[in-house]
Amino acid sequence: MDILFLLFEWIVVFVFNVIPAFAPPTWITLSYFNITFSQNIFLLIFIGVTASTVGRFVLAKLSGYVTEKKASVKKKKEMDYLKRKLLAKPFKKFVFTLLFSLSPLPSNALFIAVGATKTRLREVLAGFFIGRTISYLFLVFTTEKIFSSLQLNLSGDATVITIVIEIIGAISIITFFLIDWKKLIEGKGKKINRKKIDKNKTKKVNTKK
Repeated sequence: MDILFLLFEWIVVFVFNVIPAFAPPTWITLSYFNITFSQNIFLLIFIGVTASTVGRFVLAKLSGYVTEKKASVKKKKEMDYLKRKLLAKPFKKFVFTLLFSLSPLPSNALFIAVGATKTRLREVLAGFFIGRTISYLFLVFTTEKIFSSLQLNLSGDATVITIVIEIIGAISIITFFLIDWKKLIEGKGKKINRKKIDKNKTKKVNTKK
């Protein structure tokens, strides 16, 4: 694969992630590149994750120019929820961002909230990088398998294995998008809080003794 084309892919993903709204999801862009231009999927995912992470970093830094007056009521509520999560302690912030990035939820509001709260980016970027690496790999790989299977079906070369792969892939992606990720993320956050509360209670009891 030509280095200039790889650079082109990186720039496209970067620009899409700097745009605060209306840009196509990164995994769809990467899936398009993977299907249209045959290439090493791991290299493509690396390009996608680094470009999207840098792009979201730039978005967070520029978000001071995005005023709340321009946001809808629904978006303001979403931003308030994210702000509360981002003002948490570093580990909780990392876990929240990791779980958020594993989901198909768009991350533009997350990084605009990061910029608005002036929170430290280190934990957010680390969680985003790891989470998106996993989710992009899953979605791009599965999409490519479904597309290849559909091509075989259309050409009349389908086998039982290709049909099974197609069905499993379709179910996997549908399930991925049907999961209530916000509820799951909130549930994980509550578990972490409960564990910390229990530890603090135990410490207090031991101190009294």
